[in-house]
Amino acid sequence: MRRTIVFMLLVLLGSLAIACGGGSSGQPTAATGSGDATGTPGAQQPTQIARAEGTPGADRQPTSQPPTGSAPPPPDSGSVASGNFAYGFNAFLRGDADGAEFNRRTIDMVKGAGFNWVRIQIQWSEVERQKNQWDPLPIDRIVEQVEGTGVNILATIVKAPDWARDPSGQRFLRDYNDLAGFTHFLVERYGDKIDAWEIWNEQNLAAEVGGTVRVEDYAEMLRAAYEGAKQADRSAIIVFGGLTPTGVNDPSVAIDDVQYLEAFYNLDNGRYASYFDVLGIHVNATNHPPDKMVPDNPGEGQWADHPSFYFRRAEQLREVMAKRGDDRPVWITEFGWTTANQAPGYEYGNDVSEQEQADYLVGAFQWAAEHWPWVRGMFVWNLNYSLIVDPSDEKYPWSVLNADWSPRPAYEALRAMPKS
Repeated sequence: MRRTIVFMLLVLLGSLAIACGGGSSGQPTAATGSGDATGTPGAQQPTQIARAEGTPGADRQPTSQPPTGSAPPPPDSGSVASGNFAYGFNAFLRGDADGAEFNRRTIDMVKGAGFNWVRIQIQWSEVERQKNQWDPLPIDRIVEQVEGTGVNILATIVKAPDWARDPSGQRFLRDYNDLAGFTHFLVERYGDKIDAWEIWNEQNLAAEVGGTVRVEDYAEMLRAAYEGAKQADRSAIIVFGGLTPTGVNDPSVAIDDVQYLEAFYNLDNGRYASYFDVLGIHVNATNHPPDKMVPDNPGEGQWADHPSFYFRRAEQLREVMAKRGDDRPVWITEFGWTTANQAPGYEYGNDVSEQEQADYLVGAFQWAAEHWPWVRGMFVWNLNYSLIVDPSDEKYPWSVLNADWSPRPAYEALRAMPKS
């Protein structure tokens, strides 16, 4: 999840790197242990990819191709809406042969905080490097090590391989049913060992969708992934990929998240809104407490004059749903506060003390519990990236653990926070 997002606002006449939803290529990937493919300083980690030879089903193709253009079954979000609240961390887990102890300690910290979910990423480009050539062993290891711990997995599918992309640049993928086949393979392979599937990450950011943001591209991706997943397992939970908060409306950079969501709901008379069970969103709060919002209760300073700078941006995204009578649940799949941050563009973290980070995170859960009954899950960015990046990397000070596994005040506050 690349945390150096371009966040351009005309009122600022410049750019801001924000942290609530960075692009997929920069997060060290849970499934592979790999680092930032785009060269984010400090994010590179050794990549250890083992071939899946000898693993049952490793070279298996999907048993059948998902239907092309077929009508989806009705959304199956009842189990999500009625189930327990998803208390989640964005967590780094290792998929290499030596990662078991690291993963055990990570899951122990998740459970120690009273949380019950982790969010990881699965890079399509690492698992299916060539069409129908599968390399899932790193994911197999992670899933096996999490299974039976009482912690659920939200897996975000990201990063299309070069072979699947449209060489003309007129759309993102050359054949959207390639994504249907990949999603079918994953859901068929892991079943209920992976508990929910988020389809892409911050697709309103041009860097995540081949250099140009087109709502119709994502609509077709979501349709294909939904159909592929549901054919493999009717009960699979499909999450709309979280959009990055941005005030930009330049398809070569980014599209404003609220306007993007409105365009998605309007596309083809709302047809594509049938292809998810849970709406995933990302929110950022820069240096503001979670109850602040423009124009009635604004924060102070440089990062205060646009709703994208606030945790309560979630309310504006929910309003897009409400105008269409959509009462499906929402998961905030990324949110957090950075303390003092060495990376350019994250200067707002200098205004947030460690204790304020703790207070704001707990306050965000409390605000949602008191005001947002439609939110059924929240995933803190992040648990443990301080363990795998340098202090100069922007991901480091968002972590609620120190680099030696010791808890920061934010972790202790989240552990003490009552859970529903």
